[in-house]
Amino acid sequence: MNLDFVSRRHPGRPALIVEDGATLGYAELHEAVDSLAAYLPSRQLIFIVGDNDLPSILCYLASLASGAVPLLLRAGIEETQLNRLVRTYNPALVFVAIGSNWSTPGCELIRLEGDYGLYRRAGVATAEPDARLALLLATSGSTGSPKLVRLSVENIAANAASIAQYLELTADERSITSLPFNYSYGLSVLNSHLHAGASIVLTKRSLIDGRFWRLVNDHQVTSIAGVPYSYDMLLKLRLDRINMPTIRTLTLAGGRLDPVRVLQISDICRNRGIRFIPMYGQTEATARIAWLPHDEVSRRPQSIGGAIPGGRIWLEDEAGQVITAADHVGELIYAGPNVSMGYAETADDLALGDINQGILRTGDLAAYDEEGFLLICGRLKRFLKIFGIRISLDAVEQLAAEKGFVCAAHGRDDHLIMHVVESPQVRADEIRTHMATALGIHPTSIAVNPLQALPRLSTGKIDYQRLSQQ
Repeated sequence: MNLDFVSRRHPGRPALIVEDGATLGYAELHEAVDSLAAYLPSRQLIFIVGDNDLPSILCYLASLASGAVPLLLRAGIEETQLNRLVRTYNPALVFVAIGSNWSTPGCELIRLEGDYGLYRRAGVATAEPDARLALLLATSGSTGSPKLVRLSVENIAANAASIAQYLELTADERSITSLPFNYSYGLSVLNSHLHAGASIVLTKRSLIDGRFWRLVNDHQVTSIAGVPYSYDMLLKLRLDRINMPTIRTLTLAGGRLDPVRVLQISDICRNRGIRFIPMYGQTEATARIAWLPHDEVSRRPQSIGGAIPGGRIWLEDEAGQVITAADHVGELIYAGPNVSMGYAETADDLALGDINQGILRTGDLAAYDEEGFLLICGRLKRFLKIFGIRISLDAVEQLAAEKGFVCAAHGRDDHLIMHVVESPQVRADEIRTHMATALGIHPTSIAVNPLQALPRLSTGKIDYQRLSQQ
């Protein structure tokens, strides 16, 4: 296996830039990857417990180059979660920070890479993965779940090329790791920029860290990727006043952002000469599925646009009939070379072939507007039946946003639970009454739970699993 999606056209240009300004050019990057790849046996499973730093990125790329199969995990994963995954998948190798909370009895340290160690686990014997399997990612960034997405190198390369095409990436672009690299969206930023021969500044800092913005300006970063939570923070930081003169593009994916905020961000970006590009994707499609051109955002802030280059989207109703008319809701189906091979839930599943065959049933409900642009309307499984009335949990959260408060909704049939972020305007009884009236259900079927903040995954998405356990 090789790294054809990583550019070789610009050997002298910077590829990876660390915080202190040390730079790895493209020729040096390929040399460093080849050096580490020599320690990674082909068709062996490796857990990379990494972060947005140079050793982790090198190990990811070296794994692809050698034909090893990496599972990308966040550095802060709890030891119990990591051990559960180790027991389930039995990796031959683990790449982890020296001194981390993961114990390594019976493991042999075979290489040091910066502050990380590459460990070989003793007595590992598992079935060889399918020849096309190149990468494993956790679904929705939930690194404690044993359910993984199986990706091929063709998936990775196709999505990197498509993203680079519609974002018009060139070797002059420079991004920054504003999202975790083990998250499909954050990883796609890395892959698409490496495909274009562009540069990436590596940092673990968050958007609310002043040093993050000094890095943006010191290294003349041209684009920043964010999820809805990122933009909530940017608006609190006064996006219209943030000093970032070299930024040309802001991208959004990873969930639904309230259209009012989309318009607000779009207006700010337009006034500052910045492209704001909303996108839609799933880990099961390597990263991106659809995108909305920046000059359409102000006209249709609720839209995800249309299919990425090389992909195709259509809608189907409950009977499996293709929907072509506007304003008719159906499941969004996507076809393209970036569609994953399927899921893995056990070590034996790694030997499975391509189950999806290039077609992904997303589980998202969508409709066309009058001009053929797509709007996401909810999730197939994000519904409750309350006294016979079908309630969309996504619609509940949207109604809450329109009312001016932030909530996460879940529950069971006949019982809706709304976890609401506390504020002076939040009164549980008023919220219960308002939502009951809007949804047409009795107030006794709604529970309102005030919280100081909603629990979130490292990707910024709401952690519904933790909420459901409360």
